[in-house]
Amino acid sequence: MRGNLRIRRSTLRPGTRVLYVAGEIDLATASLLDLAVQDSEHARAMVVDLSEVGFMGFAGVDVLVRAAERAEGRLHRFAVVVSSRPTERVFGLSDAYARVSCYPRLDTALRAVARRTDL
Repeated sequence: MRGNLRIRRSTLRPGTRVLYVAGEIDLATASLLDLAVQDSEHARAMVVDLSEVGFMGFAGVDVLVRAAERAEGRLHRFAVVVSSRPTERVFGLSDAYARVSCYPRLDTALRAVARRTDL
């Protein structure tokens, strides 16, 4: 935790990592999100749950877009839960919806990455 950002990691099943993110993602805290994502990239599938994010700037979006690109390059699965008003707004103002697999709920995102890893 730094500032108003909290990140909790969980492995729900072998090969699937979930990052639960709460608080504010801005220029000062985006590097913490980046470190948490990179630390979890060994997993075949990752979901970043932004449901509890109260503020998100473009620096946070950049972290997630880069993570999605890295996952695609390694043939790993990556999804983001975008359900709060602040995250929906910043994703809508950027091109992130076109570049990151986004879902409105955690269960939907988990089903999507599970289907894709079972191929």
